[in-house]
Amino acid sequence: MKKIITTTIAAGLVASVATAEVSVSVDLASAYVFRGVTLNDGAVIQPGIEASGFGLKEEYGAVSFGAWGNYDLNDYAPAGAVSSTFQETDWYGSYSLPSLVEGLDLYIGYCEYSYGAGSADKEANIGAGYEVMGVGLGLTWYQGVGGNIGSTSYLEFALGYGYDFTDELSGSVDARFGFVNQSDSAGGESGFQDYDLGASLGYALSEKWSVGATIMYIGKGDDKVLADIKDGGSYDVNFLGSIGLACDM
Repeated sequence: MKKIITTTIAAGLVASVATAEVSVSVDLASAYVFRGVTLNDGAVIQPGIEASGFGLKEEYGAVSFGAWGNYDLNDYAPAGAVSSTFQETDWYGSYSLPSLVEGLDLYIGYCEYSYGAGSADKEANIGAGYEVMGVGLGLTWYQGVGGNIGSTSYLEFALGYGYDFTDELSGSVDARFGFVNQSDSAGGESGFQDYDLGASLGYALSEKWSVGATIMYIGKGDDKVLADIKDGGSYDVNFLGSIGLACDM
């Protein structure tokens, strides 16, 4: 199943170069943290590619497919990260529904998190976004459908505000809060898991190329849901920074 999904998406990405909008990016981050869980406390490289559009008319919504990876630059024993290797590769697709209410975005998606040696977690999602007085609000439900996560679900609430300082320079501030409902197979406690507060700057080098930088504070919620690493949990890194380069083809 994993090979079918990843091969199909990869083939679609290659074929879409001539018919869709394609963006590629690469980030250098001080750590890799996912939903409050530290997967590497040292530097990582995170490349990505996404194709969207495919000639679909706006009234029919929008489709996108992408791939993203995390490459470890150092070891991290608690999460099993090994230096100079790809710890994770994600394959995903999403469909944004046609707008029924002005300013309201609805979308559905799927992601497969591949960790090597044939292991992978599979997750579907559904979400909505809306802007109020310049502040973007988002609510997304992630539902596990396979792998070690079982039927674990994760609810994410996000808000953000962006501002254009000049035609080339833009900035944003954002916040995100996550709540988990653990499946019986995954184990663990359910409840308020994590949150993060971040600020970003982006600069357009040209019509296609841009650079950006982000700084983020990562906090934990309930200690029973996400415990410190010294207490046998996986919460370790609380500050993260990254710089990146992106190109829209």
